[in-house]
Amino acid sequence: MAGLSSGANPNVTKTALDRVFYQRYSATPGPQFAFAGDEMVFQQDSTDRAAVIQEVFKGVGLWSNTPEQAEYQGDTPLVNDQITFSVARYTKKFNISEEMLEDDLHNVVRNAVQQMGTKARVSQNSVSMGLYRNADGTTLTSDGVALLSASHVNINGDTIDNTISGALTVDTLEEGIQLLVEQKDQSGDIIGHEAKTLLVPPTSYKEAVEITESRLEANTTDNQLNVFSAKYGIVVRQSQYLGSAAGGKATTPAFFLMGEYHSVMRFVRVPVQTRMLAGELQENGDSVYRGRYREVYGAVSYEAFVGYEGV
Repeated sequence: MAGLSSGANPNVTKTALDRVFYQRYSATPGPQFAFAGDEMVFQQDSTDRAAVIQEVFKGVGLWSNTPEQAEYQGDTPLVNDQITFSVARYTKKFNISEEMLEDDLHNVVRNAVQQMGTKARVSQNSVSMGLYRNADGTTLTSDGVALLSASHVNINGDTIDNTISGALTVDTLEEGIQLLVEQKDQSGDIIGHEAKTLLVPPTSYKEAVEITESRLEANTTDNQLNVFSAKYGIVVRQSQYLGSAAGGKATTPAFFLMGEYHSVMRFVRVPVQTRMLAGELQENGDSVYRGRYREVYGAVSYEAFVGYEGV
C-alpha cells in the first residue's frame, strides 16, 4: 500500500484501490447462488438510453394444412402491450484524508475499498432479486398484472395462469413442469417450454436439491426412479435475498421455475465505474474515491415462467 501514501499521484492511488475494489466486486459466488449477472435467472442485455421500452411480440400461428394449388395461408405478426423500465443510478463514495493516506498502518483504506466493492455486488443482487420477492405484487409484466398471476391475458385474448398451487414438493414441481409444457404463447399456441432453472430461498435449497438430483424419488420409500434427475436436468439456484430476512415470504417460502426463454431481464446502461478525485482539488485536502453504475431490472411477459408466491 506504499503507493497510497503519495497524494500527489492520484492515478497510481486509483489503480491500487481499483485492484482491491474489483477483486471483491468481481468475486463470483458459488454455483448454487443466483446473482444479478446469472443468465439462468436474468436474461442479460444492455441499453444506450435512460429508459428501456419493450413490447411483446406475437408471431404467426401454427402452419395450416393447405390443399394443392390453394393460396398460402396468411397470418399477421403483431407487437403490443408496451412496458417501460427506467434505468436507475446507483452510487457510493467515501473521503480519504491526507493523514489517512500518509499513516495507513492498519489498511483502513484498503478495507474500506474492499467493503465498497462487496456492497456494490450485494446492492445489485439484492435489488435485482426484488423482482422475484414481489413477483405476486409490484413486479408487473406488459399486460399490467403481476408476474405471477392467474389472470394474464396474451395478445390472442387467452387467459393464462402461471401460478403453482402450493409449496415446493415433488407434486408441485411436477405441476410447475406441466404448466410450462402446456403454456400458451402470445398467439395462443402451446409451445412446450422445458423447465431449466428452479430458484428458491435458502430454507428450501436442501429440499430442492433432494427433489431434483436424487437418483430415486425423494421423500418416498417406493424406490421409484426420480424422473427429475433422470430426464429434466433442472438447475437449482438459491438466493439469500428471497429469504424472510430480506423481506421474502416467511411462513411458506416461494419458488420459481423457468424455461430457457423467460423474460425476466437485466439491462445495463453503465457498468460499475470508479473514480479517484485528488485531494489537491479539495479545500481540506481530502481525496474522494467513488463509484457508480446504472441498470434496471424488469419482467416483460409471463412466458416460460411459473411459480408459487409463498405466504
